[in-house]
Amino acid sequence: MAKNRIETAPSYGSIFRTVEETARSKTFPDGFFATQITLTGDGGFQPLYIKVEDGNVETAPYEYHGADFYIDCDTGVMADILNGKCTIYDAVSGGRATVNGDAAKALVFIHSFFG
Repeated sequence: MAKNRIETAPSYGSIFRTVEETARSKTFPDGFFATQITLTGDGGFQPLYIKVEDGNVETAPYEYHGADFYIDCDTGVMADILNGKCTIYDAVSGGRATVNGDAAKALVFIHSFFG
């Protein structure tokens, strides 16, 4: 999991920084895919994206139009996932997160990013 744990009430900024750091530390397969992660909760609708092109990773704190797949969850749920309190798989199966779009690319990303 991420080195910088989110210790206090999660904020969009702390989650974005952790996602950015985590994405840089992971190895992704060659090819292209992009995901938009949309965080909801007290802060409202807050998107960020991760784009991988031939193993190079780019993250940005805004929407990605035409993403291959989308991950949506509450800010607190994403903090729990990044802190290792639950897995993305548990969050999805428990209805606390959703993944929509290209299933094959989503599975590759989720396996590479979340383990």
